[in-house]
Amino acid sequence: MTDIVWPNSTSPGARPGEGSGRLINCYAEALESGARASFVRRRVPGLARLIATAFPGCRGFHFYNGDLYVAQSNRLSRINVAAGVYSQVNLGALAGIGRVTFARNNKVPTPDIVCVTENGAFIVNRTTAPTSFTDPDLPQPVTVAFLDGYFVFAIRDGRFFTSGINDITINALDFGKAESHSGGLLNAVAFGEQLMLMGPSSVEFWQNAGNATGTPFSRSSVVARGLASTFAVAGTEYGFSSLIFIGDDNGVYRIDGGYQPTKISNADLDRLITAVADKTLLDVTVAVTEAHAWATVSGPNFSWTYELATGFWHERASYLDDHWRGVCSVQAFGGWVIGDRTTGDIWLLNPDIQTEGTNPLVMKAYSLPSIGFPNRVAIPRADFDIIVGQGKVTGLDPIEVDPVCLISWSDDGGATFGTPLKRSLGRLAKYMTNVVINRAGSAGRYGRVWCFEVSDRIYVGLLGGSMDGILRSK
Repeated sequence: MTDIVWPNSTSPGARPGEGSGRLINCYAEALESGARASFVRRRVPGLARLIATAFPGCRGFHFYNGDLYVAQSNRLSRINVAAGVYSQVNLGALAGIGRVTFARNNKVPTPDIVCVTENGAFIVNRTTAPTSFTDPDLPQPVTVAFLDGYFVFAIRDGRFFTSGINDITINALDFGKAESHSGGLLNAVAFGEQLMLMGPSSVEFWQNAGNATGTPFSRSSVVARGLASTFAVAGTEYGFSSLIFIGDDNGVYRIDGGYQPTKISNADLDRLITAVADKTLLDVTVAVTEAHAWATVSGPNFSWTYELATGFWHERASYLDDHWRGVCSVQAFGGWVIGDRTTGDIWLLNPDIQTEGTNPLVMKAYSLPSIGFPNRVAIPRADFDIIVGQGKVTGLDPIEVDPVCLISWSDDGGATFGTPLKRSLGRLAKYMTNVVINRAGSAGRYGRVWCFEVSDRIYVGLLGGSMDGILRSK
């Protein structure tokens, strides 16, 4: 018997035959000592529709005092909930279709909320359309953040302006400038007690020094690692503990504190990012479910999700798409709200949901190659260790009541796969269901790669597997 080994972290390789397994819409979670496997591969959290709005796309969120402000295509809306029913109020025009940033100060009794778009800065009002930030001392900003009572506006030329404390007034002399490397500013984020000025070739760390004139912040450190694009960073959201960003070298980095970022991406993801010619198409979205902290790095044709606790990666792709529809996030309404790249849907990330709205959430796991190179191996039988008997008493039949999986295999290193075979995963409480493939042919000299796939709407736990192998000559 030979073990069928499933990966803990996705690694497709640069070409078929180089990889060491893939996880698509599923992730590895460690089991306690004594379990029949060290890890289980579970399906990723699904998307439950919070509300379907009338406006497409998502540009950014801000949540305050029970109100969720949503920037969409040329529009700003407010969503709240009463008696379990979510409703949307159309606040008015917010010109543009690009991503935005929000910030809120501590003014009493009513804080100021500011939004920066590609068309300038705006003051957000709860019941009326946003109004332009008309202070003539503020140049066109790129982003806005809030730290220690001050709004901080990043300016493309490398300057950043600070507001009056808990106010929206701007003094023309209250600015600092990132000058360690040329290239200007792409973003200014408040992370912990630090202001991070992120440019295309460096990140400067500034702290509140209580300066009496000019900006209250002073530079404390510089890292020679730039930001790939303005929105290739996330992690400042309330409820998230680490900053994740895509660097100017096409790697993905993590900062938990201090000044030194840690590279967390592997060579496969680095290649995908490198291939994106327009770096403004890159973004990072963060969320937390069941104490799993996720950071999803997306480009125009890929989405990879990193789990902070384990350091493992998995791929995420929406139905009939090559990347995830989710973009932007905020902790709100007792969970994490996710936007949609194209539709007007607003979602809640939910680990108990196995769909994205009405679309299936297709889980795929590709095993590591089982090889006897250069010999061929006949495989009379293969068994798959899966948590079975998870069908539902009521629901859609058969995809919830009598669920199945699809199993296929490749003998050319994963370049091509045969026709999938359907196997039952067991109705409710059918815990003795066997998932077996008989007469599975002969593996080639490059070994056998198995593909396990489930789209049915039930819990799935993939633990392991084994196969009989009879060695053949070359």
